[in-house]
Parts: sequence; C-alpha cells; structure tokens
Amino acid sequence: MAFFYKNKTPTKMFVNQLSAPISKGYISQKKSIEKITTAVTQTVSQIAPELVQEGFKLLSSTISGFTEDYISETIVHKNIDGDTNGNIFVPEYIKIIRADFSDENILCHDGFLKTDKKCYKLPNRKLHIELDIKKSHDKKSFYFQPSYYYYIGVDNKNKKIDEINISFAFIEASENISDFNSIDFKPIINFKDLDNKIGHKFRKENGTYDSSFQSPWIGSELSKTGAYTMLIKIEERRYSRPFASTLNKIYKNHENELKNRINKEIKEQISKLSNR
Repeated sequence: MAFFYKNKTPTKMFVNQLSAPISKGYISQKKSIEKITTAVTQTVSQIAPELVQEGFKLLSSTISGFTEDYISETIVHKNIDGDTNGNIFVPEYIKIIRADFSDENILCHDGFLKTDKKCYKLPNRKLHIELDIKKSHDKKSFYFQPSYYYYIGVDNKNKKIDEINISFAFIEASENISDFNSIDFKPIINFKDLDNKIGHKFRKENGTYDSSFQSPWIGSELSKTGAYTMLIKIEERRYSRPFASTLNKIYKNHENELKNRINKEIKEQISKLSNR
C-alpha cells in the first residue's frame, strides 16, 4: 500500500488547430523529552481526551468514506481563437495525456497531424485519450468519437479506478469566467469495462469506428461565436465496495467501547507519570 505517493504526473490537452484556417497554464521531527514535569503531565491529561475524540472523528470519517464512491477530477483546457462575426471554430482532433513531458525531444504539441505518433513515445504514460470531433453534414451539430484509449488503472494518488467519465464545456471569451469549478460541464463519454495498460483503438483501418463509446450529437454549442475556451473534465471514479458498509456498521457498534478502553488506558499512564 502506497502511503506516500509522490511525483504527480501532469495531465495535458492538445488540439490539432488553435484557430480556424485564415481565408479572408515528512519532516521527521524528533523531540527528546528528558524530564516530564508536573505541568507537562497536567497538559497531557487535558489534551489526551481531545486527541482521542479527534482521532475517532478522523477514523470514522475515513471508514465512512469507503462506503461512498471515490472520485478524482482533473480539468484541462485550451483557448481557441475565432471571429466574433462567425460561429466558433471546433478543432477536429483532441489528445488528453497524462505522462512525463520533461523530454523536449518527444514532447507533444498543438497543431499536430493525425499521423503524428510522438505522444505514444512519452515516458511514464498513465492516461492517453484521443477524441475525433465529427461534424454533421449541415455543420450545425457534432459529436466526440474516441479513436484511442489507454489507462494504467490508477489515478495520480495511486487509487485504483473503475471508470473514467469525460465531460466538456465551451466558454466564450465574453463570459470572463476564471473559476472552472463553477462551470456546468456536460457529460459526453463513459469509459469502463476496458482492460488497463492496453491501447484500445476505436478507429478501424477502413476509416470506420467502433461507436460504442461515442457521445450523443451536440448542437447547442455551435451557435456561440468568437474566441472561446474548450474545457475537458476527466472524472476518475472508484466504486464503493459492498464490504465497506458492513465494516462501517461494525465500527459504529463498537466505537464507544473502543473510546472508553483507550481513555481508561490513557488515564492509567498519566497517573503513573504523575507519581514519578
């Protein structure tokens, strides 16, 4: 079990076009207590019950947390330029990648070509989702079609994950929104029951797609105009486990008994300190 999970890996989004074609972001502290005075003993006797109480609150909260789904969210965004006289420009391809981007020689980039394979060479790849944006013939609607999916099965906190949900939002520049948490994201794709650490290709060699994971048609966004910010929210979810509810019930039934036993032992130890 990883108690200390460091080196968080960044998640980035890349788009093939940023604007329409031009036509006209333990310190180990050792305290040595050589002598316990009466004053210290009194302080310990006062704070010990509080520590027990707070400790039980933390333990209770932790155990209760296992009875609920665990959710980790990551929001990535990209600014897309446009003309206020025309509808927003929507790129054709999106890549969402969590990996080590420190090697400049193989770094992913915006403006990529569909045939560009550099992102697959990134070290320590943990999440890699590619989405094609397919527009309707009348150019009034579009949908997100996954073309590639890879995931190692754990989030940046090393928590085991059961499914990934993708949501999006388009925010016009005129809205001046800086707090992404206040945005109403629209769910589009749910990835689950896919093997981890395996690259899943949804685009076939003949150009057709496995449409099992595509989003519904989206029409409302294309009436927006000018420059905007495209936001993608990645929700990594772990289902609650059935045994967790039973564990929580057992703990609740014995919480007072445990608390009383610990307090009794603390009082006995403080009494020994006082008599020294």
